[in-house]
Amino acid sequence: MKNTIEYLDALSAMTGTMTRSAALELFTLISYLVKENGDDSKKIVLSTHDNISIFISDYVTEKELHWFPKDVIRWNTNQLVNIFQLFLSLREQSSNDQNYGEKAFEVLKAFALNSTKNWDMFNVDSQNILNVFKVVVGSVEDKLLYDGACGLGFLAHELNPKQSILRDINTETVGLAQLLNVLREGNADIQRVDSLTDEHSSYGVDLVVSTPPINVRVAEALVESKNYLKEFFINARIPTSASESLWIQQALYHLNSTGKAYLQIIPGWLFRGGDDAELREKLVQLNWVEAVVLLPAGILADSNIEMSLLILNKAKVKETIRLIDARNFGERQRRKLNFGLADAEKVKELLTADEETEWSKDVTIQQVKANKYSLHCSEYFDVEIEVEQLDFEHEMKLLEDTQVAYENVKAEFNQLLKTI
Repeated sequence: MKNTIEYLDALSAMTGTMTRSAALELFTLISYLVKENGDDSKKIVLSTHDNISIFISDYVTEKELHWFPKDVIRWNTNQLVNIFQLFLSLREQSSNDQNYGEKAFEVLKAFALNSTKNWDMFNVDSQNILNVFKVVVGSVEDKLLYDGACGLGFLAHELNPKQSILRDINTETVGLAQLLNVLREGNADIQRVDSLTDEHSSYGVDLVVSTPPINVRVAEALVESKNYLKEFFINARIPTSASESLWIQQALYHLNSTGKAYLQIIPGWLFRGGDDAELREKLVQLNWVEAVVLLPAGILADSNIEMSLLILNKAKVKETIRLIDARNFGERQRRKLNFGLADAEKVKELLTADEETEWSKDVTIQQVKANKYSLHCSEYFDVEIEVEQLDFEHEMKLLEDTQVAYENVKAEFNQLLKTI
């Protein structure tokens, strides 16, 4: 019986000249076809390549999967039999259709997460980020969850809430996320929506988790009158070069009165001026900022920049903000960061511990106000500079020996020049 890794290796070998994104779309569609039409799938693999292509194309048309690129079918006719056989094999190893769907989902998820840095896989969170959210957020089985930039929905799946409301602006991403959700029989409402311009009333959820895109350019005219901006009435103009404050405000808008938000944002938001500073001030004064965690460079799959986790709580009681510097956590292997569950557990412990440590510190509203409402760790942590104590006589001896060696080499070189 094959395991997930063996199926993953087989799928990777079938990718060929396809982009990872196109391959994931094709693999997901065929895996779903096998679940919904198992008997027909068994028969079609015995037919010609053209008939297999027609079988898939007709299904795409019948189910109105307009987002699916049919060219992918035509370009990969030689691999279609192998792909069908792989998922038929997985189905035979499964106890029932639901079990097959769960196994197929895990294989497809592993394929997406194990992609190398590819620009076309922008809709996939890194395993590092999934580890952070899974451990830090904890159990949410009784919660209603919202994510306004859900990508393929892996984050919501990792947390496994009672129900998920998932939104994304990209048509292909939403189509694929819906197919993956149906494949595993998940309980998620997934729709294509531009969350920053959406006029929907508040969903009143218990929990918002999101990893919104970085520095998305937004036209002020498109968002300035939206309902989610009316709660804070920020006077500063909305910048066209960054949208972090917009994502934060729309997240809070969709929370109920006791809800919490966990948002991945770039550290620049923690200290920038303008509307960012004004929003930070309002959040701090409302005592909604529960914690800020600085995460290491390389935490993302496609970038080496640092990120941060902003935790907001509308029902917060403590009058302090917990700041955590986790930039040195994790292990680097061949320039790639591995931020495992153990590292995420360490962050969780720092968030919940009563005492401060060298990586964590509690700051008051007054302290934050004195620092112009900056929430970056560098403003509050004492930096200890370790000065190595040198043996002066030993160092001078090394310097003298080096000088003698240099003079000897110089003399030999000059002697060599005379013989030329």
